[in-house]
Amino acid sequence: MRLRGEEIFYLNALNSVSGANARDCVVQGKVITFLMKGKELGRAIGKNATAVKKLRQLLKLNVELLEYPDNPAEFIKKALYNVKVKEVKFSLKNGKKVAKVVLEPGERRKILSGMSRLKRIKALAQRNYNVEDIKIH
Repeated sequence: MRLRGEEIFYLNALNSVSGANARDCVVQGKVITFLMKGKELGRAIGKNATAVKKLRQLLKLNVELLEYPDNPAEFIKKALYNVKVKEVKFSLKNGKKVAKVVLEPGERRKILSGMSRLKRIKALAQRNYNVEDIKIH
């Protein structure tokens, strides 16, 4: 995984504001999503969310924090916290790992209304877990 200069800037900003170390980040529009180990999440949020608020003011972006588990299926489930995920299956398609996410009935509409968030999750999954695509079923 290679980080661009802009991403390194944002990772350093998070560290200077909160003392937390993030593994990766993705910027899309007015939202930045940081990926970090679970123990770093509390530090990144700060007491009464002061660190996140300060970072939001400094960067002038909405800040989203996601946990980095070792298992890609667990990452996808945690990243899609606002929908009920039944299971996550992986398969190879043209030699590339693809995740198939099976949702509970009626949940598909929720995820499709937040497509920009799904794009950020896909980008993080690709860069950190070598998952080329996430298909929602």
